[in-house]
Amino acid sequence: MISTFICQHCGCTYQRNPRLKNQKYCSSRVCQNARRNLTNKANVKKSSASRLLRQARNKRWRDAFPAHEYQKIYRENHPGYVQRNRDLQKERNKKRQRCPPPMIVKTYALSPQPMQYGAYASFEIKNEKIVKTYALKAKMQAQSNLEPINPPNSS
Repeated sequence: MISTFICQHCGCTYQRNPRLKNQKYCSSRVCQNARRNLTNKANVKKSSASRLLRQARNKRWRDAFPAHEYQKIYRENHPGYVQRNRDLQKERNKKRQRCPPPMIVKTYALSPQPMQYGAYASFEIKNEKIVKTYALKAKMQAQSNLEPINPPNSS
């Protein structure tokens, strides 16, 4: 009888390899990388020697390949990346200049500002600053063929 297992990373069902006792991951590269990363994390957590080895290895690599040098070389070898980044930054700068973010100051709020059709939020606005602590939200609907209701003390 052929036994199967469910891969713990991708969740697919596969035929079990008879040479492996407790197979939990399929043979795809993505799932094997996930298995390896999980095992490495567990080893680093439980073993201080493993943690020290990893730190030493990372330090050697950082000393050999400083981050600013890596970025500089990458930009030199990928001019398309540099140009795209410049264009996107220009767009972000234009958006930032068009609509400056409102300044928020805390006081009581009561000035209707439209939110969506028929709904309003009340904020007090002074000198182009939003002044807000409590917001009153109201929904207004137009109704026809209704007589106005006068309060009893309004005469």
